[in-house]
Amino acid sequence: MNEYVPGQHSDRLPETFSLLSQAPDAIVQDTCDEAGIWMRQLLGRPVEGHECQVTLLALRLALEAGEVRTTQGIRQVIWAGMLHDIGKSAIDPRIINKPGGLTDQEQEIMRHHPSLGRRLASMAPGVDAEILTAINHHHERWDGQGYPAGLIGESIPMLARILKVADVYDALVTDRPYRPAWSTEEAVTYLMNHAGTDFDPRLVRVFVHQVLCTHGSQDSQFPEF
Repeated sequence: MNEYVPGQHSDRLPETFSLLSQAPDAIVQDTCDEAGIWMRQLLGRPVEGHECQVTLLALRLALEAGEVRTTQGIRQVIWAGMLHDIGKSAIDPRIINKPGGLTDQEQEIMRHHPSLGRRLASMAPGVDAEILTAINHHHERWDGQGYPAGLIGESIPMLARILKVADVYDALVTDRPYRPAWSTEEAVTYLMNHAGTDFDPRLVRVFVHQVLCTHGSQDSQFPEF
């Protein structure tokens, strides 16, 4: 992706969509370019590292889990990954970049970013209802304690479940204003410990043992669960 701006990450997967051997390269590149150009026109900045990495991880997970079988499915994952956090552009950057914990009021403001993102993403060409729904629900939890709708288990749209795993993993292994990046092992432990509460447990298993291990990690590092 020509507009990629690297973030501060530890133990990162190789930042290239050429890893997506199961997906046609031209479709991946063209869709990423379309989304990146639209985001730059809207936000006045290049696509950022977290957006690219979540897209990469989400597409790998969708492919490995057998949840993407068509060109349209590939495009949906890419657009949803690139735009999943676009709603944060409508939130005060002092809240987004706050180095300490958020107040209750600030947390409530942050909880609006998925719905704000859905509205912004609805203006993008080629973004369909499934993409908008995934953006709106990527902070739902498997146990029903997430937001905005408190959806539970398989009532959470599959693409939203995929985005959640990719989003949380990348956030954990990325430096944030309020904490340094975690190691891969620490992030994997978190995902495994929260499978069945925060995350779809099947997707966590696929992510840990097929997505991450495919790209240089050893299975022995990540016990079965």
